[in-house]
Amino acid sequence: MNEFVEKGLRLFPQYFRDLIGLLTGPKRFVAVRLQEPGLFEGSLLFLAFSYVSGFILKVPTYTGDLLTELGAGAAFTFLQAVGFGIAIWIAWRAVGGRGALGENLAISLYYAGVLELLMTFMYVTLIGTIRTGDAPLYTRLLESAHNGTIVQLLSQVDRLLESRAFRLALLMELPFIAAGIVWVVAGWGGYRVQHGVTKPRSVVAFFLSAIFAIPVAALTFLAANGLVR
Repeated sequence: MNEFVEKGLRLFPQYFRDLIGLLTGPKRFVAVRLQEPGLFEGSLLFLAFSYVSGFILKVPTYTGDLLTELGAGAAFTFLQAVGFGIAIWIAWRAVGGRGALGENLAISLYYAGVLELLMTFMYVTLIGTIRTGDAPLYTRLLESAHNGTIVQLLSQVDRLLESRAFRLALLMELPFIAAGIVWVVAGWGGYRVQHGVTKPRSVVAFFLSAIFAIPVAALTFLAANGLVR
């Protein structure tokens, strides 16, 4: 165990460099990494580091056994990234993309690592704001997340919007959402580099991937509910 931790600490500087590279230029990052060996292993480690970092930040909100939460969350995160990666690859192939599935999945794992951190910061901001301004709602959110009824709670939009803390939390999410959209659009160019298609076809692939991702999202949602029960 100690050896594993030590190896992880040695790899952390590389993770930080990769994160900076992905944030500042995802297309350029992918173009360089596609020429290097160990692409898939590197992407898997990157996603693992991102997941563990996010897990540590969210530890105060967990109510069950931490090891169980860690393992279940890691399995869900990996399967979700692979599922969306396959959907994206099918979309690119549909418009004439030539990229291999393995490389496409590696890009998806790198991107999933960035989005995992973004979602973590969004979650911590949301839950922290609600905890400060509306403790009863905070408790309800944690309980519903733990027992798999979060969708039912969030569907009660009118009741949630009655909370001033909830409205403030939503407002604070807007910068994260805007940054995420800009980054995703920039990152899409990384797939275009791998598949070697024109920009118009890239746009078509983007919309196709959104369609193909619907069943993946449905399946991962069912899996998430199964993991928390």
